[in-house]
Amino acid sequence: MLKQAIKQKIKSSNYLVIITLMTFSTGILALDSDKEAEFSLEGDNFKNSPAIEGGLTQIKYWGNVSINQGTLKINSDDAIVFNDSEGVSKVLLTGKPVTMEQIVDVEFGKIDIVANEIDYRVAEDMLYMSGSVLIKSKIQGEMSGEKITMNLKTKEIKGEKSDNQRVKLIIKPKSK
Repeated sequence: MLKQAIKQKIKSSNYLVIITLMTFSTGILALDSDKEAEFSLEGDNFKNSPAIEGGLTQIKYWGNVSINQGTLKINSDDAIVFNDSEGVSKVLLTGKPVTMEQIVDVEFGKIDIVANEIDYRVAEDMLYMSGSVLIKSKIQGEMSGEKITMNLKTKEIKGEKSDNQRVKLIIKPKSK
């Protein structure tokens, strides 16, 4: 009877370890898996400029634009997608507003972004945001300002004063 109880306890512990490892490994690879996911872009209008300028081609979408790639979801009025030999290198998004969400990793969780313009440097994992920027995240709280940059790899966020508007950070108290 005691042997059976011990075996059951070990079996339960093994499942817990496996589930924990799966959760962390999936979360840690969220951005990597996003980059490997299909890049889907839709809009009311489309223009492809196949002429290569500086090694880049441009695709312009306007009117109710949506982009999906794994956990990444973006909605904007306009989008210009820059492609090079490696694939999508940059996406310039404008709108009133542009909205973006993405799960960064298990620890950081999901970020929600609202801005008038987002310059997403895909190859560099950098976001350059401007115009009434608001970023919400579980770890960083709420940050707002006119110009904010975010490194999606290091999770470093920087804001700078613009036109006498300071950068604001609100950290909510932990709930009990």
